[in-house]
Amino acid sequence: MSQSASPRRKPVLIGAALLVVLAVIAVAVWRLGGDDASEPVASATQETSSVPSATPPPVETTTPSASPTPTPTPSSTASCEGPDTLFNEEGIEQDSLLPDCGVAPVTEPQQEKSGLSLACGGSFPVILYKTTTSGARTSICGRDASGESFRFVTQAKGGDVLDLEGQYDGQLDAFTAKDGSTSYLVQAYDGTLVVDQDGRKTKQKSTDWISLDNEPDGD
Repeated sequence: MSQSASPRRKPVLIGAALLVVLAVIAVAVWRLGGDDASEPVASATQETSSVPSATPPPVETTTPSASPTPTPTPSSTASCEGPDTLFNEEGIEQDSLLPDCGVAPVTEPQQEKSGLSLACGGSFPVILYKTTTSGARTSICGRDASGESFRFVTQAKGGDVLDLEGQYDGQLDAFTAKDGSTSYLVQAYDGTLVVDQDGRKTKQKSTDWISLDNEPDGD
């Protein structure tokens, strides 16, 4: 019985030994695999902790400084003529003289109601000539720059503005007008105003005059 039993036990012992070897190998592989898997986790943790904050840097805002506005020259942009206005200093041909500052041109309805002002306007918008004397101010208001049709507008100091039909006297080189028994004449070459009232003449020398023909002001 003993001889027949020993051959049967040998395969059992060999199989058990193989199982033990396989178990040892499996444990070793498992330990090695565990060590390899743990390392990337640690490195990933370190990399995550070293990532800088994603907060954007503060944006600097600056208020732009206002650029200086160039000062326009009076002769090119002025809407009226005053002590500081250098009108047509270059002698360029103009369509009209500038009105004196403080006096506005009239509209068509204003002209129909009360006549022209010293700044002209309405249907006679072109200022052809202006003169200031010791006792009055006078403007020649044209329908256009040709001067073929114009009004003689004058205002004595302290008086009302008179809007009169004007005529040009070529022999005298003068603008003329009449209001009842009073006649008015402005000498175009020097701005002198001559008033003939009931046969009594007064002559007022110009202190300042200007023509659309770019003639210089008188002394």
